[in-house]
Amino acid sequence: MRATSITSLLLILCVIRLHRSHCHIWEEQRYEDTVDTDKVENDTPAAKGSRKQPHIIFILIDDQGFNDIGYHNPSIKTPTLDKLAAEGVKLENYYVQPICTPSRSQLLTGRYQIHTGLQHSIIRPSQPSCLPPNMDTLPQRLRQAGYATHMVGKWHLGFYTKACLPTRKGFDSFFGSLTGSVDYYSYGSCDGPGVCGYDLHDNESVAWGHQGKYSTTLFTQRARKILQSHNPARQPIFLLLSLQAVHTPLQPPKSYIYPYRGMADVARRKFAAMVSTVDEAVRNVTYALRKSGLYRNSVIVYSTDNGAQPFTGGSNWPLRGRKGTYWEGGIRGVGFVHSPLLRRRRRVSNALLHITDWFPTLLALAGGNVSESQGLDGFDAWAAISEGKESPRQEILHNIDPLHKAPALHGDADALLEGFHKPNKRKKQNKKKKLLKQRPKQKSAFRSSKSKGTKKLYSEVKGHPDCFIVRATRMKENTSKPKSRRMACPEHNLSWTESKVRSRLKAKRSSQPTPHASPEYAIPPDGTNESPAWDTSVQAAIRVGDWKLLTGDPGHGEWVPPQVLPTLAGRWWNLERASPSHRSQNSSEGVKSVWLFNISADPYERHDLSHQRPEVVRYLLTRLVHYNRTAVPVHFPPDDPRAHPDRHDDAWVPWIDRDQDQDQGKMYHQKVWQKIRKKKQNKCRLCKLKAFFLKLNTGIMSSRI
Repeated sequence: MRATSITSLLLILCVIRLHRSHCHIWEEQRYEDTVDTDKVENDTPAAKGSRKQPHIIFILIDDQGFNDIGYHNPSIKTPTLDKLAAEGVKLENYYVQPICTPSRSQLLTGRYQIHTGLQHSIIRPSQPSCLPPNMDTLPQRLRQAGYATHMVGKWHLGFYTKACLPTRKGFDSFFGSLTGSVDYYSYGSCDGPGVCGYDLHDNESVAWGHQGKYSTTLFTQRARKILQSHNPARQPIFLLLSLQAVHTPLQPPKSYIYPYRGMADVARRKFAAMVSTVDEAVRNVTYALRKSGLYRNSVIVYSTDNGAQPFTGGSNWPLRGRKGTYWEGGIRGVGFVHSPLLRRRRRVSNALLHITDWFPTLLALAGGNVSESQGLDGFDAWAAISEGKESPRQEILHNIDPLHKAPALHGDADALLEGFHKPNKRKKQNKKKKLLKQRPKQKSAFRSSKSKGTKKLYSEVKGHPDCFIVRATRMKENTSKPKSRRMACPEHNLSWTESKVRSRLKAKRSSQPTPHASPEYAIPPDGTNESPAWDTSVQAAIRVGDWKLLTGDPGHGEWVPPQVLPTLAGRWWNLERASPSHRSQNSSEGVKSVWLFNISADPYERHDLSHQRPEVVRYLLTRLVHYNRTAVPVHFPPDDPRAHPDRHDDAWVPWIDRDQDQDQGKMYHQKVWQKIRKKKQNKCRLCKLKAFFLKLNTGIMSSRI
């Protein structure tokens, strides 16, 4: 009797299993029949064009390093990501920006950050800044091409007015956070101690009531809901899933930590667990794609936004540097493309790609007209990704940040510049005179400055576009103090910063003839072998072919193996800030400001070739000058106290609603800057007396006494 019941139970289970497999096969067959029916019925050109438009799923991860994925590091368990990448195309020569806001702005606009005014740092919650209002975005162009556009997750592109919100930048819906970092459970976000508020939004309203739900799970559920409710017969879909993970704070669910219990470093253990939550989120999204019938005509792009921060458990090993730096560890990104539409799959691509390339690539793939977006810095790289052809991109401008300048160069300037200039000083001076004779209307940017028996390298700023010029000058003797001079580069927002630097340098004007100068970086005439006009203390980085040039302060340049930093060095908002400049091993050279690497032969940046290949340095400096001529002014306003969450029910929300308020905000910031300038003025007794008598004289004259 017992054996009979067991046998009948087994038969029932077999029938259920056969029924499920039959249903699954029937569903697949029904989908294929539907596709075949669409092919027969939709023969019109419009239907044919709409059928070719793929569904685009872009998954953007926060702070995932080069060594934080399974196919680069087997100790990180990411089976879903490894499988998708193995069946698609791995992008092993793919570059992003070193911090969050610049990468996200370049993804959505297809333009370098020097063309959006976001060259300097991130957009903090209290700053009245966002994407330029007159610049089109990828979701706007895809919407024009007939797409439904949705965004889930982290925005971090400014929100001080409603015009800056994702729903005003081309997305039909938005669910996520507006600031750069939030708590994974409480959704609290801080812009420094005591400036904290709730940050979870549904479209343009605060989404209260989600406290206690893990953000990665919550965002994944919303993404699945969007995919499952979408009608593919009506229009294609573009979904930007911008997960907060694996950014700090390190708050993985406990169940994900157990597989990494063998890691000694607690921060690394938690970080790896958060990477596993991302892997599960991607698995759930791809499952929703298959279940909703969107997978066969879809393109999945996976990308990080910048390199990892070793202080918080991330790893870029064996690359040099970390998040916030322009070494390879900060800008070489993890990325791959998975799609049934790829012509050549299961391969590794070494084509040079940049995050700005996604704008024209995805827009062209969607059938949009790329030429309608003026000033794009990206290239259509679909042929390089799908077919393995050569990349149309030959160079990348990583950034030019005129507000981030390294300290003044110390020591022997001639030794520092040795190898860059072969002509002697007399020939150089004669060539300079000839150059000035050829251009009589152009004012010379060179100034002499003297001190006692020393040499200094300083920068003189003389207007856009050839704003940055370096000159090594030999100082001979002390003279009287120079008169105060205003900056000639106001369009670069350098006036206050440079005046502060100048006051510290305490330069003195000479009454004697101009001394002989050591070789300077000046734009050379055609056919000469001279260096271009560039201030090497300015933070800049460029990649041309195999060569990469760094100037100024590129950030900490250590090679950090995994699990060597057991504790957090500082709070997260301090880690976003600039780090001390890299000093040369030779103390006599002072602060080093020029590096050159052959990235193809030396991907880990261990061999600086700047002195061995001066001609390459000169050429790359001319490219920096070329790009700098197209740069727009840096937009980095001071914090606005009206943004404080205490004024908005303890939530981060737009705090300027009307054009009238925007004008008031501009006036407020002008007053702030005026106060700052007044504080920096010389408050001597004579100046106060002059001001007093001037005011008294004005009062007497106005009273007609």
